[in-house]
Amino acid sequence: MLPAPKPRRFLPVLLLALALFFIVREPAKAADAATSAFNGLMTVADALVTFAGGLG
Repeated sequence: MLPAPKPRRFLPVLLLALALFFIVREPAKAADAATSAFNGLMTVADALVTFAGGLG
């Protein structure tokens, strides 16, 4: 009998499996999503730098 997975480990493994499935099934859409996510993070980082520069 298999041991029950711990909830802390189950969710990240499930998300990783879904991401890999998405990458394999729709590589162009996965690349677009990754690019959009990276651009969003860069926008947030730029805004934080601008804010921090305005404080001093």
